[in-house]
Amino acid sequence: MSIAQRASRLTGTCPEPQTVPPVHWRLMAAGLAATVLSLAADVVLATIGQAAFTIPACFGKFVFGTYALLTVLGVVGATATWWALTRLSSRPKWLLTRLAALVTALFLIPDFLLLGTPGNPTGPVVVLMLMHLAIAAITYLALIKVAPIDRASKGDLEYSGELM
Repeated sequence: MSIAQRASRLTGTCPEPQTVPPVHWRLMAAGLAATVLSLAADVVLATIGQAAFTIPACFGKFVFGTYALLTVLGVVGATATWWALTRLSSRPKWLLTRLAALVTALFLIPDFLLLGTPGNPTGPVVVLMLMHLAIAAITYLALIKVAPIDRASKGDLEYSGELM
């Protein structure tokens, strides 16, 4: 068995004919909901961080424009990933769960590297980590709840032309 076949089997990257990916409007609604709720969570956490800790002038991570752009880009990337997984994978939710955990862990690495460095107090950096975790949780839940995959009945597949 080739490496590609093993990877396909492990990740479930062959589409399952009994699943119906979410319609585009639901996917866009999930992305929009995730963006709005993530930005709201960012604002709340940044405000709490600014009120609870003394923030040095050089710590620009709590500026709305800085985190808003990165939040929107992250949610757009996650939404595009969900779109692709629901069309290419036989286990899209399983795969999204693992990818979300991996990407979130990778995005926390720079935050951990900031700890203990000059101009980056521990409290605000921990708030920054909480912002990453909030965005990940909100986006994941919005995608799987607002734009879920559906199991198709045989009649649905016949109507769509997949069984003809």
